[in-house]
Amino acid sequence: MESALEPGPTPSPPYHCVVLPPPDYASSSEAPSYTSQPSPFEETLDFTARPRIPIPTGQHIRKKGRITLVLDNQDEGAAVPTYRRNALISGEVRLESREDTQVVSLEGKLSMTVSEGFSETRNLLSESLTIWDGDGECPYRFPFDLPIPASCRMGDAHPPSPPSYQMEFPGVPGLFVKVEYTLVIAVTERTLGIFKRTKCTELCLPLNYYPRSRPHRPILSPSLSFRHTMKVAPEEWFQVTSTMPARTGSGVEPLDCHLFIPAVQIYGISDTIPFYVQLRGPAASLLAFLPTSPACSPSPRSSSSLPINLPPLPSFFPPSSRFKGKARSTSTQPTIRVFLYRQVAATIRGQKTWRPTVLGEGKLRFVPSAEGGSLDWEGEVRCRADVAVGGFRVGPLVVKDFIVLSLVPPDPETSGLVEHQHAHPIRLVTDSYAELLGPPPEAMVD
Repeated sequence: MESALEPGPTPSPPYHCVVLPPPDYASSSEAPSYTSQPSPFEETLDFTARPRIPIPTGQHIRKKGRITLVLDNQDEGAAVPTYRRNALISGEVRLESREDTQVVSLEGKLSMTVSEGFSETRNLLSESLTIWDGDGECPYRFPFDLPIPASCRMGDAHPPSPPSYQMEFPGVPGLFVKVEYTLVIAVTERTLGIFKRTKCTELCLPLNYYPRSRPHRPILSPSLSFRHTMKVAPEEWFQVTSTMPARTGSGVEPLDCHLFIPAVQIYGISDTIPFYVQLRGPAASLLAFLPTSPACSPSPRSSSSLPINLPPLPSFFPPSSRFKGKARSTSTQPTIRVFLYRQVAATIRGQKTWRPTVLGEGKLRFVPSAEGGSLDWEGEVRCRADVAVGGFRVGPLVVKDFIVLSLVPPDPETSGLVEHQHAHPIRLVTDSYAELLGPPPEAMVD
């Protein structure tokens, strides 16, 4: 018996894709301006914000001939107008007589010079704004708003606009670097008569540009004990290790050097930075670092696991005059020094030169070791009051910051230990990390 064939599937009708037009809709309104202040029916449950600087309410006035420049939002009595990141230069140009054309421009320039006569100048930015082009009757007052660009021009690259900076290193060879910003008001006047001439008058005003930045996390208060915080919050500390070498054939072994600094490694220029120094090694090596006086002789039971009798000194920190120059010291006192160090490097016509400068000296206090086998100090370091900017890089100019541990044994010419210096890179920024409790007050700006 033959089986009946099952009918095949019925072919589908051809598919036609129909694209419908989108529905009509009304154009949306602009997004509302944001504010951290709650509305009448809202309540602030939690708020964490960076500290903000009140908007200055003063004016900076500069006059040249018939031109008067008035800049708003400045500190009263400030010698030079100052602006932050993404700032707006707001002001007014006033004329005693009506002229033809008025142009406001912002110019940025990087200058580098070495004492051998090599120099290089690069234009970083040039932004212009025509506030009146001669169309219609010329007014006597011209308000303007000129934004400061967040980036500058360096060949094909567009790095962030660097801060205003000037540093001079005398000596041979010397080095001079300067990053400057200038606001230029240009007024063009065309004379009437048969022989028409064009006269241009410029008013140039230097500006300070200090873009703000801050660490992403806070540092521990210097008032807190290192030993306590290391036990309860070891993640708050970063350990920098190095080795103080020993002289060959001296019979003294090297010392292990430990510098503990706040783990964030980014600090505000006004921060007081706590640190802790620990030198570890055999008793003979530790004794080689102590003052060469009877007060520091070891006890009869001294060993690598027993305490060492230390002289009654709060710290070993001789006067700063000892650190000047290259001459070796013959002092019987050791030197332990922690300081902030800046390296300024410039490449001029293919030749790289760099110079160092010290930004701040640390204060140290000797801490008796509970376990023995180590010498310990605690202390703080901060930048000098005249330090205004942190490190930055723009084209051929690099400004880098470090925290440095420097150790000099007593009688370095004959000591079994060799002078030691270790630099660890850090980043210095304009602002400290801080938290505000509650919403910020009105009239505040980054």
